[in-house]
Amino acid sequence: MISGKRILIVDDEPAFVRLCTGWLNSLAFQVIHAGDAPQARIQFEQHPCELVLLDLALPPSNQPEEGLALIQSFAQVPVVVLTGHAHRELALTAVEQGAWDFLSKPIDPAMLRMVVSRALNKHALEQELRSLKMNLSSETLGLIGKSPVMEALRELVRRIGPSDLNVMILGPSGSGKELVARALHRLSPRRDNPFVPVHCGAIPTTLLESELFGALKGSYTGADRDRIGMLESAQEGTLFLDEIGEMPQAMQVKLLRFLQEGTFTPVGGRKTKHANVRVICATHRDIGAMVHSGEFREDLYYRLKGMILRTPALRDRQDDLPLLTPILLHRFVKGHPKHMTAEALRLLIDHQWPGNVRELENVLESAVALSGDRAEITQDDIALAMGDQASAPARTQEVKQDVTLPLDEQVQRLEKRLLIEALEETHHNHSQAAQRLGISRAGLLKKMKRLNLR
Repeated sequence: MISGKRILIVDDEPAFVRLCTGWLNSLAFQVIHAGDAPQARIQFEQHPCELVLLDLALPPSNQPEEGLALIQSFAQVPVVVLTGHAHRELALTAVEQGAWDFLSKPIDPAMLRMVVSRALNKHALEQELRSLKMNLSSETLGLIGKSPVMEALRELVRRIGPSDLNVMILGPSGSGKELVARALHRLSPRRDNPFVPVHCGAIPTTLLESELFGALKGSYTGADRDRIGMLESAQEGTLFLDEIGEMPQAMQVKLLRFLQEGTFTPVGGRKTKHANVRVICATHRDIGAMVHSGEFREDLYYRLKGMILRTPALRDRQDDLPLLTPILLHRFVKGHPKHMTAEALRLLIDHQWPGNVRELENVLESAVALSGDRAEITQDDIALAMGDQASAPARTQEVKQDVTLPLDEQVQRLEKRLLIEALEETHHNHSQAAQRLGISRAGLLKKMKRLNLR
């Protein structure tokens, strides 16, 4: 039995209220009382409680409608409706409208104790579930990973999410820029309002203005009705402008005007409209270089970059792959769960991931299909999913051939292969190849000379 909780009794019969209060006090509950609907709302607002006992027949009309209209006012907590024996159908109507349970008068103390206990236990479990969900959400924010770069990114998101700052998210394609934008939205006071994404590079230049600001009927060929734009759809919420670097100059001017004045004009219209939105934008391009070259307006850049966040490339957080892979894998597995062999996971970790998390998702989805009815995903499944069709079937034989060689020669062959791969992937940029291998540039050049690599 949950004791020490506060219960609100809404009933205009003094004798019943005294009797019920005595029973509940004996069970260590705190009791507050209201005799009509206005007083009940005031008591509930000023003295938060965990349960409401509600008589449906309340003054001034003493009709059930008075109590039924109150149920939604107590939606955050369980409501137990009090009725006479002749009003069971009315009580069922109250349950349909959101009441937790009902009790018939005269009240049986044992029944009251049981119903109150069940209702309070339900309320406590719901609160615990909400708390667990909130803690889980706040822990990861949908941004999975324990690497230092991801921890730092999550910390910044937590700090600026509750503000109303415009944010610019920079990072390579497929690195999760929209996930960061959605996390910022969930942490903001605008969380209950729309999050509206607009991909500036996917919409033709001629249509981007009408998509963003809306258009009036007849403003262009095919405009057979007024159209609400994404900006208006995001009212009181968040507008996410993905790939802002692809926005043409003419649209940059119009977006700047909105950011400065908070107003916009639909295509074909003369009357300005107002929108209150938080703007978050993202791009994979070097926006600073674009500003320097004149491709992107400097004044718009400074309006958008209230704060800059950077999403790391997957190759810079490969320690996150053992945590990230099973979570992503679960999305594509239907029916019996699958697991990945250690060799398959090692192949994922060793890959450089030019396509980042988006590429990883595609590889895992393909590997699941290739694994068929098997419960495990193998190294060959991953190799084939990566497009390495030639080497996957021969991989086992290659290992057998290698182990017949002296250890020094095996190490030299492996070292040579790793150097060649790093040089090819960096287009023979010695500094970048050395950084990728975790050695100095001088160390790389010495190894190249020793292994006779030009």
